Amino acid sequence: MIDPVGIAGIVIGLGIALWQNRKAVRAEADLNSAMDAVPGRVADALKTIISAGNTPEVKAAQPEGWPGGVEYVDVDGDGKKELAVQYPAGAHGSQLKVFKWSHHGDFAEIGHLGVGTPVGFDFGDFDGDGKPEIRTEETDWSAGLPYVTAPRMTLLYRWNGSDFVEVSRRKNPEPETA
Repeated sequence: MIDPVGIAGIVIGLGIALWQNRKAVRAEADLNSAMDAVPGRVADALKTIISAGNTPEVKAAQPEGWPGGVEYVDVDGDGKKELAVQYPAGAHGSQLKVFKWSHHGDFAEIGHLGVGTPVGFDFGDFDGDGKPEIRTEETDWSAGLPYVTAPRMTLLYRWNGSDFVEVSRRKNPEPETA
């Protein structure tokens, strides 16, 4: 003989388990959404900290139009944004470090670039192929001129899965002289 109370207990127990599972799935989705927002908030906080240190003396020491600072952009082409931190290095150089966010709550450096000019780095699809590149400039030493007057070359770099590789190098047009 079947016990109706026992069957009712099983049905109620299954109902409670399904309800708790739905709550857990929603909570996990909410947590993932909150974790996805963290890197952007970190980037915004770093921008605020960096700009707070931009006294008139600091701004005067930076080249005009230098984009130094923090960007939160997709650098490696995986559809997820990375934290890109660029800063001056030495008398004339620029450095870039790129960090990937993990849902474990930390950033890990995936790569870095350095150049000998103070122009910094820009991010975008500069060659129209649909893939993200990093654009910067380097001194064209083939002209045999000193650093100050040597022409510059525009370089494009792309992430290849393990490192940034140069994908394009072109000479910049000579500035017109009056």
